[in-house]
Amino acid sequence: MTPRITRHFITVDNRRVHYTRAGEGPAVALLHASACSAKVLRLPQTIFATRFTALAFDTPGFGLSDLLTKEQPETEDLADGLADTLTALGIEQVATYGRHTGAQVAVEYAARHGARCSLALTDGYPIFSSTQQWARLNEYLVPIKPSFAGEHLLWLWFRYRDQHVFWPWNEQRLEKRADADLPDLDFLHRGVIEFLEAGNDYKIGYATAFRHDGIKALQQLKVPTCLGVRPGDSLFRTKSAYPAGSWIEEMPRDALAAARAELAILLKHPARGTPPNAPPCRAIDGRTTTHYVDLGDAQILVRSMGDLSAAPPVVVIHHVPGSSFLYDELVREIGKRHPVIALDLPGHGESDALSGTAPSIAGWASAALRTLDALGIGAFRLYGHNSGATVAVEIALQAGARVQSLLLDAPICFTSGEHDAIAAGWLDGVAPVTPVWDGSHLTRVWHMRRDMELWWPWFDRRNATRKTTEPRIDPARLTIEVREMMKQPASFVSGWRAVLDYPMAERLALTHQRCGLLSAAQDVFAPCANYARTLRPDARFVEIDDLPAARAEAILALA
Repeated sequence: MTPRITRHFITVDNRRVHYTRAGEGPAVALLHASACSAKVLRLPQTIFATRFTALAFDTPGFGLSDLLTKEQPETEDLADGLADTLTALGIEQVATYGRHTGAQVAVEYAARHGARCSLALTDGYPIFSSTQQWARLNEYLVPIKPSFAGEHLLWLWFRYRDQHVFWPWNEQRLEKRADADLPDLDFLHRGVIEFLEAGNDYKIGYATAFRHDGIKALQQLKVPTCLGVRPGDSLFRTKSAYPAGSWIEEMPRDALAAARAELAILLKHPARGTPPNAPPCRAIDGRTTTHYVDLGDAQILVRSMGDLSAAPPVVVIHHVPGSSFLYDELVREIGKRHPVIALDLPGHGESDALSGTAPSIAGWASAALRTLDALGIGAFRLYGHNSGATVAVEIALQAGARVQSLLLDAPICFTSGEHDAIAAGWLDGVAPVTPVWDGSHLTRVWHMRRDMELWWPWFDRRNATRKTTEPRIDPARLTIEVREMMKQPASFVSGWRAVLDYPMAERLALTHQRCGLLSAAQDVFAPCANYARTLRPDARFVEIDDLPAARAEAILALA
């Protein structure tokens, strides 16, 4: 049976670390290359987990892990940060395994914390000359510059693609061609999203690799260290720079075969003891606490703030497609005065899709209620935004009196005539939104989202349909929104279709909870507010400023 990989957060001092865990037995810490996340290590983690407790960490500033507090951290600081994380997890000793940048951290950890390391195993250990270091620091780490036309998404797509075509990516000559197949489209898409997760701060963690003294670290080792090299890897040729007498192993080119060979090496020097169960994530003042809830074989990401047992919490349902990350500032504003929960709906953001079920409003509502059950939440106050309001209506109908109040923010609610016209054109020209070779799936979503700020409906681009409110089209803001919408691209079209197929007007009229309606004039779906008011004429309506603090104030007043 394939070991199950689960995801977790741990609080280390005053920062959040995200990691995945699988298997049982002695601990192995897996460390990814920059600028990826632990997701890239799923294959070796699955293989290692057949004999070990395999823990793959998002290193500081990548994936869902916070940066270190130092303005210019070095590889040594990343190694010390790993030691602090392992202490927080109650783990005494590990073997370390790392790729590229992660290999440097794996070796530095072994050099600096030898008593807590049984073995360091690398997959491509970098050693750079002073000339190479200068070039990488000054030419390789190009900033990501969001632009109104979205061309930065295409630039990033090809920058990441060329990282697998040339080494280094910015020296695009025959002699620098990679000796490997181009990764598949899902791999490339994930890599672009991980770059966007780190943002321009990707340079902070990445730059540590090019300042690191790889030879010095190897000379300080007193722990068994195997320098693995793999044909087809960009660092395969680096083996000639390794010190004489180093333990060097050439691995198979095939990734699965290489992982099995690496497992055999790990078994030669296992760590002492077995890690305890994963501890809970401790709260940090002023921030939401993130953790996962298990729903069968799926995990649902939850963010919360405040004492959830002190009062019925406000439950925030995000717009689909999207994630609760886009509502984190709102959650924090509510959390200053009242307990609050937000979750990523199944198949969106960082939550798994539910196996065996097609995406649907009813399915998401049921999953949200099961998540609240798992958290021990009884009564609650419910808030949903745009298509999140659609899900909120279904939750209210399924949960009944358990929902103390129903707050709908610019709900997507059309008359029958409007629905037919809008549903017919809403996804025209965008679908399907699956990764394609030229990266244009990203710019299609970008311009759909941008045009939603300029016309109503977005696909009817006439002067008569132009919006008269200030457009919210700051490129940095749109980049984050597109990133969150495209974390799981398979859910983009299916999410919209589930919303557009839902009989919102009919179902909203059936709700009986105390209801509040709110909307900001700039909201994409503000034109729907008047019709929603006719369906719940008893609802109190508040027009709000499009700011998290104003929205939180209205939510708490209406709840």
